[in-house]
Amino acid sequence: MPYLRLYSPDVPVEDKRVVAKELIEITLRTLHLRPKERNQITVQFITLAWPDAGPSLEVFGHDLTELKKRAFVEEVGPALAHLLPMKPKSRIAQLLRIKAHPPRQVAIQFNELSPAISDPFVVIDDTKSRAA
Repeated sequence: MPYLRLYSPDVPVEDKRVVAKELIEITLRTLHLRPKERNQITVQFITLAWPDAGPSLEVFGHDLTELKKRAFVEEVGPALAHLLPMKPKSRIAQLLRIKAHPPRQVAIQFNELSPAISDPFVVIDDTKSRAA
């Protein structure tokens, strides 16, 4: 099932819930998953050490066709730009009352998972190799 890893500046827990819910909805819709697969989608948040870096998202899954990838990107990019916190204001920007802007772009990388990696019940039988 899909595994999403979001790299972004620090996000409060309440906001993480909202972002995760939106990512799960987009994943269900664009990757054509069944509603019962909702609980099999994993969203991991990784806090970036440098707050000025823009957010990025890694998507791991099966059968990620170009059509599915394109649909996902078209929906998730604007959603994350809207949901993620703005860049923190510098001291000077606060004094001058300059408003920060949300990130304009979100980097997205897709990775295909092999069935053996994502299936926790795969057992490798190496007894035949030992007996030889």
